[in-house]
Amino acid sequence: LVYPMFGLLKQSVITPEGQFSLAEFTKFFSKSYYTDTMVNSMLVTVSVTAVSLILGIPIAYFYSFYKIKGAKALFVISILCSMSAPFIGAYSWILMLGNSGIIRKTIKSVLGITLPSIYGFNGILLVLSLQLFPLVFLYVSGAMKNIDNSLLEAAESMGCKGIKRFLTVIVPLCMPTILAAMLLVFMRAFADFGTPLLIGQGYRTFPVEIYNAFFSETTGGDYGFACATSVIAIVITTVVFLVQKWSSNKFSFTMNALHPVERKKAHGLLNVLIHLFTYLVVGIAFLPQVYIFYE
Repeated sequence: LVYPMFGLLKQSVITPEGQFSLAEFTKFFSKSYYTDTMVNSMLVTVSVTAVSLILGIPIAYFYSFYKIKGAKALFVISILCSMSAPFIGAYSWILMLGNSGIIRKTIKSVLGITLPSIYGFNGILLVLSLQLFPLVFLYVSGAMKNIDNSLLEAAESMGCKGIKRFLTVIVPLCMPTILAAMLLVFMRAFADFGTPLLIGQGYRTFPVEIYNAFFSETTGGDYGFACATSVIAIVITTVVFLVQKWSSNKFSFTMNALHPVERKKAHGLLNVLIHLFTYLVVGIAFLPQVYIFYE
């Protein structure tokens, strides 16, 4: 682990003539073309992490606290969504929602509605969020199994119910796991290369810029610049990791479920909304795999 990182650092500050130089870092920070890449990567990563939490935490809550028909199948499908290679998912979405995508053409011919383009920031956000939210779901649902039902009953006896109990009791109890899931999603989104390469179309991110710099090196470009960009990316991820570590230590505590939460059956409109939300989100996320089998 340390040796290749040391090699990157060495190549970024040592010229081919063997002299120490920060010219490659100066080149990166002196041109908005490259600094915009850093901003784009952070914007994509933070947005993907936020959307993944918004999708993953409610599904984990519904899965852990309510009886959902086909819950086991839902769990397995979620795992399959997160296991697919980025290239496969991105390419499948292009075939479905690209300029000549089957879904885009069908909706336009039937309803006369032109869907937004899959390319650019919105497409990257869509693909990565649907691929990474299952990680939040899997992590947080595991944490919710360790919540002692006595705490929830005590909160309910004090008038803390519904959304208020979810936000003030359940979420704080799961906070260490939520922070760990955030870090995992952040790192996966920040380092993803395949999705921005295929769908970005001009929306440059760190991994693609590093690849382009390295590729140009084989045809006479500057390999040192690729290493310098990689070092900057490593520094950013290290800072994020340290912040997450500090936050986890702040919220750290031990929890044992002497009386585990038992799933209850929802009734009426709530039951419909729970099934609709969970199956709609997981179903859309699983579309790339379904389309691959169809083809």
